Amino acid sequence: MTVPSTEQPIMQHTATGIRSAYGIILLAVYLSISLLLVGLRPAHSQELQWLPFEKALATADSSNRPVLVDIWAPWCGWCRKLKKEVYPALAPEWSGQFVLTRVNRDDREAVHHYRGQKLSSLRLAQKLGARQVPSIVFLNARGKYLLHVTGFLDAKSLEPLLAYIATGAYHRQSFETFQKESGF
Repeated sequence: MTVPSTEQPIMQHTATGIRSAYGIILLAVYLSISLLLVGLRPAHSQELQWLPFEKALATADSSNRPVLVDIWAPWCGWCRKLKKEVYPALAPEWSGQFVLTRVNRDDREAVHHYRGQKLSSLRLAQKLGARQVPSIVFLNARGKYLLHVTGFLDAKSLEPLLAYIATGAYHRQSFETFQKESGF
């Protein structure tokens, strides 16, 4: 008479248990690393502080920082891409150098006070040279127009402009000269 062996099912059960335990350990390690990475997110994922236009001008004046004005429209996909991807990518290095504001060019209800005038969002955008969206306008710390660029710029293309304005190089040289001398 043969006695049924219980060794094989136990061995299979043990191997399955070890595989399950190994899988749980791997999952725990993966989740731990993921949580650490969430805590150590790249600095570009930090939230940017966008101020209303008039408050941005007042803050720029009191802090002696230039203003970056993002002229956008709700229907503009490139505008959303700038806000979601480009500006956050540049934030670690440049956000403290500028006062940030956004103007929805299509907002028909907003009234902005700029240099002694009351302007609709569209008229303000036009006064700042922004005839299309997206446009990025730079103002000095006193709110005076410096320059603008129209169209989508990736972070690599926008960075030299930020450096040009933030360093005050616009006082003494053209952007082209600045780019050559700075190695951008």
